[in-house]
Amino acid sequence: MAWHGDVTAVAHHMIHASFLQFHKTRLFLLSFTPVPMSANDEETVTAVDILEQQLELERDAREILPGKFEACSFSVGYVRQPVYACRTCASPDKDPSGICYSCSIACHGDHDVLELFAKRDFRCDCGVQGKFKGVACQLEMRMKEKEANTKNNYNHNYYGRFCWCNQNYDPETEETTMFQCVVCEDWFHDTCIGKLPPQDDFDEYICRTCTTTYPFLVVPYHSLFILGRSQPNEKVSDVVYPTNKGKKRDTSEMEAEGRDAAKRTRLNEEERDVDVVTEGSGEKDVVRQECRAGMYDGLRYFFAEYTRDGQVDLFLKEGWRSGLCTCGKCSKAFTDNHVEFLLQEEKTYEPEEDEDAGMSLHDGGLQQLQRMDRVQAIEGMMAYNKMAEQVKSFLQTFKETGKTVTKEDVEKFFQGQLRSCDRRKLIPVDEHLKDASVLAASLIF
Repeated sequence: MAWHGDVTAVAHHMIHASFLQFHKTRLFLLSFTPVPMSANDEETVTAVDILEQQLELERDAREILPGKFEACSFSVGYVRQPVYACRTCASPDKDPSGICYSCSIACHGDHDVLELFAKRDFRCDCGVQGKFKGVACQLEMRMKEKEANTKNNYNHNYYGRFCWCNQNYDPETEETTMFQCVVCEDWFHDTCIGKLPPQDDFDEYICRTCTTTYPFLVVPYHSLFILGRSQPNEKVSDVVYPTNKGKKRDTSEMEAEGRDAAKRTRLNEEERDVDVVTEGSGEKDVVRQECRAGMYDGLRYFFAEYTRDGQVDLFLKEGWRSGLCTCGKCSKAFTDNHVEFLLQEEKTYEPEEDEDAGMSLHDGGLQQLQRMDRVQAIEGMMAYNKMAEQVKSFLQTFKETGKTVTKEDVEKFFQGQLRSCDRRKLIPVDEHLKDASVLAASLIF
């Protein structure tokens, strides 16, 4: 069996359990399922192989988890931030909950955690009353004990389900590409969306459910927007829509007719007076602003006439916000429907960059050791040296007999050490120590 890990890192964890940097790599270590290296499952690895695998895991951890995780984002309030769902702590279909980046590592590092990516107006649920079966947050409890996250909104993503198909997400078997709608922030399979434009041609996506709910988002003929519909066997750019006479015409003909239809149905909304202040004049000038969206009547006509089911997917090119209509009526529609966040680039809260992320676990452990109280550091080194001697003695017997060290041998050794410590009361056998021993035993192969 292949092994990914480093006993030295485990030793540092036992010396200094608060060394949270260990949790980053632990996320990856615990996620690995050992696979046979040969038909008889007797393949061995060298110490060099082990160290190289450990360094590779550390590089992966630094790339995917680059931020600090010493502080929960709860105090920041309801903000757009990376959100995670813990399927170990939450009750399926009964207790939708989410956690911030820091809590996903410090509090749920060895749990079944699902990354949901950015969600707006969210505050961390870890440790909040009524969430996660009452499990306490390891980073922040004082503020959470008396408050509930009444403003959080949860969709089926928090249960691990996505898209209109409502399928559970399994990273081991998922083969399709998924796109996040910038409005509802749900994720949709490319196969469920239908044929898409080339991915290089668009930057973001709005699902057909949201364009139906908020028709003022659609500016049919602006170059920054590509309209599509669910049409499994056709490319978006090649779609031709059936007319009432049963004939087909190309998109350019339909666009021309659609423009005329939109203009006819704008009624008195086609033009409106907008007050603007001319720079330096201190006076207001009146300009004429035409509604880009053709207003709702024109869009309804467009949807009904040129799509099979009256629904349109929207593929947004870079800079698409500048193409949104901000006339008086449309601006009011954005505000009234609570989607005014679309009018400007959103800020996403990110944890502070971890300056120590570039260090190896070994170097990070030594640095933490130097920062410790002198007495604690000396006691820690004594404990480390004692454990190192015990490990050497344990391995020496295998060297003398030529026997291969197995996972069961290592696990038995560490369990024996725990029982010995517990009997002599030399070292408190806390959860961190148990975790370290199990980790060391499970990662050897």
